[in-house]
Amino acid sequence: MSFARVIAWLLFAVWATWSFALEGWLANGSGARWVPDFGLVLALSVLARAEASDALRIAAIAALARAAFGSEPPVVLLTGFAIVVFLALAARRAVEISGAVWRAILTLGLVLVFDAWLAVAQSMRSGGTEPVRIAALLSAWPAAITSAFLALGCGPLLARLPGLTPIRRRSW
Repeated sequence: MSFARVIAWLLFAVWATWSFALEGWLANGSGARWVPDFGLVLALSVLARAEASDALRIAAIAALARAAFGSEPPVVLLTGFAIVVFLALAARRAVEISGAVWRAILTLGLVLVFDAWLAVAQSMRSGGTEPVRIAALLSAWPAAITSAFLALGCGPLLARLPGLTPIRRRSW
């Protein structure tokens, strides 16, 4: 791996960490349910232009960055991000996810998938005594909607953050 790509991956880790920090800071307010998943949108934006072989690296860096600001165990986050990234790769083969509408629809669905995974993992961590609550799954809709709008308006900008150029190999 070239020196430029190593620096790009380090900068992706910095941008992902800052995005999750911003998300956590905004979630302390009264409209916490409507805070978009900045880090997931960033990861999907970078994935839209990255090679498929970089998918696991994107998932791992995003999971570690989110683990610094969340209460979920890192292995749960890594699994969730891996699910989301590989579903995005599958969708990328069917539709052009760099297109604005498809990017927003995919982001909406993948934020819901990620939050559903977190709810399932929470249920498993409680020994199965606490069922997956429908209310927990429904509460993810506001964040998914705002994340879709963030991806719609800012997705290409997030993929072009300073330092990420060596990761972007695929054309839009």
